[in-house]
Formats: sequence, structure tokens, C-alpha cells
Amino acid sequence: MILSPHAVRPAPVLRLALAAAFACAPVAVFAQAVPVPEAAPSTDTIRLTDEQRRAILDHATPESAAAARGEMPEAERKTLGIHGEVGAMVGSNGLRSLYGVAQIPLGDSAAATVAFESSRFGYRR
Repeated sequence: MILSPHAVRPAPVLRLALAAAFACAPVAVFAQAVPVPEAAPSTDTIRLTDEQRRAILDHATPESAAAARGEMPEAERKTLGIHGEVGAMVGSNGLRSLYGVAQIPLGDSAAATVAFESSRFGYRR
């Protein structure tokens, strides 16, 4: 019986698996051997005096406090509506897709996000 040269070679999948195992093995060893850097002391702390703190609290309003927390003012919040985007894709062999996302504001500090996607790739099953 004579074997062809193709019968002696290992399967391409086996070669790929062996190459991946050899390539990833040293990475795990090096990742575990790296020392953890120590955190540098913070030098950007600003301390207020009692007089400065009282002056800020005396002049604070609910609107300025909300702005400092990153919240939107009531007037801007009322103008928000549903916003988002919609897209479509058309290609060869019957490829077609429709997708979109919408964000819906709910009350003062909540939102709901809704997304959809429908695709047909057109190739034979």
C-alpha cells in the first residue's frame, strides 16, 4: 500500500491548535510575573476653610446644586423627547437588514433604551 504525501501531514486544525497553544503559553506566565505598581500619593486635594464652605452653602440654589451634580435643568429636561437612529442595509444574494435604537426619557433621572435588528443574509441554508 502506497500512502500519498497528504495522508502523512497532520490536519490543518491540529496545526492551528498547536500553534495557538505554544503562542499563548508564555503570555500567561509573563502576565502573572508582572509586579503591581504602588499608587502614588494624591497631591491635587484642595481643602476649603470653614468661611469658604459657608459662603458656598449660603449662595447655593437647587438649580446650581443640580448643575454641580451634572443634572439637566428642568427647562431642558422638558424639551427632551425620544431620540435615536435607524439604519438599513441591502446587498447581493438577497442580503437585507433593518436596525435601530431609541432612548426614551422616563421622569427626572431615568431612561429606557430600546434596540431592534432584523437581518436576512440570503445564502442557502
